[in-house]
Amino acid sequence: MKLTKVLLVAMYGIENSGVRHLVSMLRQRGHYRAHMLFFKDWRNNRVEWPSPREIQLLLDLVERGGYDLVGLSFGSPYYRAAIQLTRHLKERFGRRLFVLWGGLHTTLVPEDCIPFTDGLIVGEGEHPILDLVNRLEEGRQLEESSSLWLHGPGGSVVKNPISPLVTDLDSLPFRQLGGEGVFMIDRDRLTKGDPVLDHHEFRIFCSRGCPHRCAYCYNSSLRAIYPEGKGNYHRRRSVDSVMEELRHARRLMPHMRWLKFDDDTFVFPRPWLEEFCARYKAEFHGLPFDILITPDVVRFENLKMLKDAGLRGVQLGIEAGSDREQKEVYERSSTVKQILEFDRMNRELGLETRYDVIIDNPLAYTSDKEALFQLLMDLRSPFKIYLYSLTLYPKSSVTDKMIRSGYATPWDVDGWATKSFRQFRVDIDWPRSREDTFYLALYMLVSKRFLPREFLRGLHRSRFWRNHPELLLEMAQAFNLVRMGRIAAGMAWRGELSFQKMREYGDLRKMINQ
Repeated sequence: MKLTKVLLVAMYGIENSGVRHLVSMLRQRGHYRAHMLFFKDWRNNRVEWPSPREIQLLLDLVERGGYDLVGLSFGSPYYRAAIQLTRHLKERFGRRLFVLWGGLHTTLVPEDCIPFTDGLIVGEGEHPILDLVNRLEEGRQLEESSSLWLHGPGGSVVKNPISPLVTDLDSLPFRQLGGEGVFMIDRDRLTKGDPVLDHHEFRIFCSRGCPHRCAYCYNSSLRAIYPEGKGNYHRRRSVDSVMEELRHARRLMPHMRWLKFDDDTFVFPRPWLEEFCARYKAEFHGLPFDILITPDVVRFENLKMLKDAGLRGVQLGIEAGSDREQKEVYERSSTVKQILEFDRMNRELGLETRYDVIIDNPLAYTSDKEALFQLLMDLRSPFKIYLYSLTLYPKSSVTDKMIRSGYATPWDVDGWATKSFRQFRVDIDWPRSREDTFYLALYMLVSKRFLPREFLRGLHRSRFWRNHPELLLEMAQAFNLVRMGRIAAGMAWRGELSFQKMREYGDLRKMINQ
């Protein structure tokens, strides 16, 4: 039996949970020759194409390592970069190297991916990658390998049925952290070791999937891929499993200062929350954590219990300021009333709050933009704001609406388009209409609590600023730099500011707004 040496490549994301899970699964089942490469780090609105030197470093690593299978995992913005890397790999190694694709983009549009690679895995990959590597080592046919697409005779494509979702998340090994055979290529350099081990923040998931079906999100598209009988889409881990992974991470990450639970929505049954809060407080007292949540699932008693356990901050997806835009465009169940109710709760709780807002939406009316400004003005507890530019992902409902309405073409959808390279969080240099520029500046200003509300109302009423919104935007950016300076100073004081964070967000013109 020939041992198969595997290199799984996470493109543009050193915290890539998918690749970490797959490598961990392979190693747990005896495939110790499974290695992991992080190919280029993500930087806010400054994503770079692979340089010739970085491509050469990848090719040389594959040559030296004697790998039989190289797997590329990527999201939609990096589709064209994956095509480029695969072309170079096949030119160098030909048929002796099997190039496999996986990840969100591959799962959403496999028909667009299979022409460029030897094979691809559609859907969750832990068990399919294990089956594929076992077949390669044992010399068995790949044509019946679960969730695998590959080329068949006469130009045909073999499309195996998608594997059921993993319903028992506790049965999966923890994501790979550290260990041998871990590399990174970035800034024209190859380094050994896991870059995340030096981070001050650890991100963890207690669940998979999401209970919501928001029109702009990949979750709504993934749900359609897993019909009834393929397992519940939204699944949860046990508290035991979560606590054990936290212990594991704390042993490996000596600089850890806080946690972020990266679940799409941190919503769990009351008994789960009670057990989690009691155990977290007893074992991780003094290690603050943040969560993501939506207004429709917020409960005061749950947030109060979580705060007592260590909850520091909440990232709340509000997306729009009018119920019309929420329902008709984004197909969300959240309402303005629920957002204001959370704000009322938070006056007592005092949680650090960040609101997620989407702008650059051609389907938004002027009245929707006005409603968002008024909503932000009505919020009474302090908050930060994360402004996102509407991005069109393959097969999402909002993408279909934009194309049907004539505001977009298939070439504007992430994959062939690379908008996220320059405009994921809002970039003030992105071209916008006068109206959109005016409201963007107001949204940036309204989150600065040191600015009097009457001053903001005066800007809002002023004909001069409406006619010269580019000047108002420069003013907003100046105040944003003041806010970001304070935030950076606070993080440095708490020991939370890392070189990695500064490199991701440290460009003055691309700096995120808070």
